[in-house]
Amino acid sequence: MFHISVFCQTRFLSGEDAVRNRRLAISAAVVGSLGIALVPALAEAAQSSTTQTVNTAAKSSASTFTKNRTKQFSAHSSKTAVRRSSVSASTPNPELEVWAQAFNTSAYGVEVDLAQTGLTTGTAAVTIAWGDGSTSTATLTTADDASSEDGTWVPATHAYTSFGVYNVTITIDDGAGDTASTGGALETGSLYHAFGPTRVLDTRKGLGESKTAPIAAGGTLKLQVTGSGTGIPAGITAVVMNVTATGGTANGALSVYGNEDAGGVPIPADLVTTSNLNYRTGQNIPNLVVVPVGQDGVADFYNNSKGSVGVIADVAGYFTADSTGDQYVPISPARILDTRKGVGASKAQIPANGSITLTVEGAASGKIPANDVSAVAVNLTAVDSTANGVITAYPADESLPTASNINYSTGQTVANMATVPVSSTGKIVVHNTGTKPVDVIADAAGYYTSDTSAAGASAYIPSVVPERWLDTRLAGPGFAVQTGDTAGLPFATSSDEAAFVMNATVVSPTGNGFLSLYSFDPTNPNAIPGTSNLNYRTGQTVPNLAIVAPGTNYDSDAGGYDVGLYLGGSGNAQVILDYFGEYYTD
Repeated sequence: MFHISVFCQTRFLSGEDAVRNRRLAISAAVVGSLGIALVPALAEAAQSSTTQTVNTAAKSSASTFTKNRTKQFSAHSSKTAVRRSSVSASTPNPELEVWAQAFNTSAYGVEVDLAQTGLTTGTAAVTIAWGDGSTSTATLTTADDASSEDGTWVPATHAYTSFGVYNVTITIDDGAGDTASTGGALETGSLYHAFGPTRVLDTRKGLGESKTAPIAAGGTLKLQVTGSGTGIPAGITAVVMNVTATGGTANGALSVYGNEDAGGVPIPADLVTTSNLNYRTGQNIPNLVVVPVGQDGVADFYNNSKGSVGVIADVAGYFTADSTGDQYVPISPARILDTRKGVGASKAQIPANGSITLTVEGAASGKIPANDVSAVAVNLTAVDSTANGVITAYPADESLPTASNINYSTGQTVANMATVPVSSTGKIVVHNTGTKPVDVIADAAGYYTSDTSAAGASAYIPSVVPERWLDTRLAGPGFAVQTGDTAGLPFATSSDEAAFVMNATVVSPTGNGFLSLYSFDPTNPNAIPGTSNLNYRTGQTVPNLAIVAPGTNYDSDAGGYDVGLYLGGSGNAQVILDYFGEYYTD
């Protein structure tokens, strides 16, 4: 168990405005097991009964995330075709085995942690063949025992020179006749391929599954993401999908995750204790997800509810660990469309069953370049609706697809993150499938490009199992984030960490408001962007995916590079952040 120390800037209004610092320790309650971090509760589920303590000095906690969130494989020789070359009672360590856990450390870098079992005397030499023609060596002792709680693990690091999947072989030799080998496939960071948007799942129509039926209470639907049915090739590392929960018969939460870990072992639904979206009876609720895809090309949809729910999934792209795709470039959040004010388009609502064309290339005052943009990461918000409807964003050189980004209701302000492929002319279309006009806002978080020289160009590394990084409810029943406060969360420990993919959920707000996640500058803590990630009303539970770049100024007090968190509006709210992966520059 460990805790996150969070620094908040709080405005006290007594006499003259004064800004004072306070330190809040927000418990993350994350338990690490074999490199996989597990967490106690879904956004709407009952909280853990474990007593949480406050640790105001846990500056090293952010570094703990680095290993837990990027585990690639956990292997030892009994799981491989090659085991010991011989077992002989005449040798000193006839049961010798080598164990390994692998983690990404950057876009090209990996770390393999080594241990042994069966070494009863002396030392053993380990050779790692990295799969690119290079090797490393390490020495293990009897203290480096994988079967012992007190055993140590010896790290070995390597940096590849190009993106790809590499077959790693690890051999242990005690020098007295006992040897063993193991290995596995290591992936570098992944690059993006624009695709669609294309509908690959609709339980209402039997698309993507063998029957026309919603997901049952407590049930899991397994979607074959790759293959002839979708047109997505095998061997992808993650897929970008807009997922919509529809027609739920009870309140619930939907979790979407990779069916397999990197070792090919199915992940039980009860270990996936994060959520992608929360829905209420009868609601249509969308959210963007970036889901790791295992060796079988399957993604799992788990319905944590006492009732059934229909699910729709529209693919907007996928990632592969090779050099053929595009890199992601984060930008400071920028509003590139606001039909209420004439930003990016005419000052007029999008008409019923109508569209507007938005020029993406060159937008955001040049933060997005004028060419070579394959897709844009943009938060879309429907505002001032007078009837129910659907918003769909797609490339300007394609026809309106059977896909959606936002489902909105009369009078509702609703936001949803989108990854939208861009046309060859650098434009996208925003279409309103509704019976009455609606205003739309678009806040850009970054873009994808094949220009590897672009400042901040980065590759994606998905987390094998989603992790809960922040849950303010665990700090105690009396704690909530106050509107008007700014908080810097020291999630990044390296300047190579370009952006985080997180699901943000606001729970139990006492007033109307909005949430902004942004690059936090500890030297200017009250600088907040004029953009938002989600909007909520009193009592609502509202989720939305966010792609957030940490600040570029190192926070020496917090020991990291901060992600800013700000609530605007009135009252207070609980905030949950679930981590799904991140982008690295090197």
